Amino acid sequence: MPADLIARYSELTTEGTLQVRRGDFRRAIESFEGAQRLAEDLQDPQLLVKAICNLSTARLAVGEIHEAERGLRQILLKTQDPQTIFVCSSNLASALRKQGRLEKALFYAKRALRACESLDNHEWKATCHNLIANIYMNMSYLDDAMAEYRFALSISQKAGLGTSYPIDYIKENLGYCLLMKKRYRQGIAIILEALQIALNNDNTRCVVECYQDLSFAYMQLKEFKRAEEFGEKALKIAAVQDYKDILKNCYYLLGEINLLMGNEERSDLYFDKLQELYPHLAVLKDFLRTFDVSNIINLKNPF
Repeated sequence: MPADLIARYSELTTEGTLQVRRGDFRRAIESFEGAQRLAEDLQDPQLLVKAICNLSTARLAVGEIHEAERGLRQILLKTQDPQTIFVCSSNLASALRKQGRLEKALFYAKRALRACESLDNHEWKATCHNLIANIYMNMSYLDDAMAEYRFALSISQKAGLGTSYPIDYIKENLGYCLLMKKRYRQGIAIILEALQIALNNDNTRCVVECYQDLSFAYMQLKEFKRAEEFGEKALKIAAVQDYKDILKNCYYLLGEINLLMGNEERSDLYFDKLQELYPHLAVLKDFLRTFDVSNIINLKNPF
């Protein structure tokens, strides 16, 4: 019986990991919750810690920030295992970044990097440098962010990762960072590379981030029809997959794009949907219709 439970635990863990890679986070949560229940039935502390860490990763991806943090600090206090330290620290860094607590996020990201140094896992090292770069980008340290993204790509290339995960995410982030530096054509070229890789990898989350980025880039270049096309593609996928952060960004982008094209009725439709998500900010729609924030907004910041 324990052997059957362990086999089922491994099956659920593998399924959940693949679902995370594909961006199917809700199903990943179900898989990891099942693995956690089995670990509890087996009374196996190591399997339980692994399940909690995996569940944290999936919950982070759907925006369940506080649920994702639950238990990670307690695990860190008790473990000496570098792999566990890496996962807990990187997840805490991601959670804190999404809350705008960037100095603390950087502390945990660097702790994850130190743990990673003792692990022969180039994918994790690249992911860690990508995370540090994301935090730098949120801090508006764009040159530092670009250096980290390029280093993450260098690690991946030297390790022979080819176009496998996390190359698509790193390229997408690098491309967006170039957009933030107003190097739009260069950014678009790299994001299109990331999009092709993400499509080949069946990475739905990265695909929708690329569409969102391209919508923003073409809006900045005043190529409004192309901007609208990519924004609508991103919105459609985000609605199906329940990517709440992308939904918010797309409502803003499509509202702004249609306003700039003179389509006030369609613009109001999108800004109204965004306003519904922020009932405590009663003047948000009027503010966005009055002031152009496209040159200062960062789609990767907590919204």
